[in-house]
Amino acid sequence: MSSITPFFEFLNKRKDDRGLMADLRHGFSKGTEYRAWPHIAKWGCDLENEKSRLIWLTVAAGFATHKQTVACENMGHTMRRLALDGQGESVEKALKTFDARFRRLLTCSSAKEVCDRLTGVIKAAERKNVPVNYEKLFWDLMCWDNPEKEIKIKWAAQYWGAGEKPEQEGEENVSDTDTH
Repeated sequence: MSSITPFFEFLNKRKDDRGLMADLRHGFSKGTEYRAWPHIAKWGCDLENEKSRLIWLTVAAGFATHKQTVACENMGHTMRRLALDGQGESVEKALKTFDARFRRLLTCSSAKEVCDRLTGVIKAAERKNVPVNYEKLFWDLMCWDNPEKEIKIKWAAQYWGAGEKPEQEGEENVSDTDTH
């Protein structure tokens, strides 16, 4: 399996190439995905391997749709940012509102299922201007079926446990420096 890094370096240099980006966006559609094949095959995608092809198509179409990328975040963190973006509610309530959508990703037993559900997530990220780490997404999807990699757990940890403690009902926020 080849590295995806040179492919994303290429895409970043060519992100203003409207023809290329249009071809890659067709990767989201089963009926027109063939338009993206020449662009991903030359970078190491095995078109005959369905899992590999779907993952390459998903991340390439994702990038072509929403070119805003970020380093070090997985899809759990991206989904958390989507849930919290523009919410005037508490963190806990905002996450619960978005919870079903995130849980549907976690219930996927294969990378193919995840790819099928990511189109809407990526388009939502574009609408809300939330960056996506496509290179990390690529590797997470490649390892989705490997229980030793615990991708679902890593996504869940970033979605539900991103370092903020939920407020208890009826409790006021008290800083460590306050004394009673």
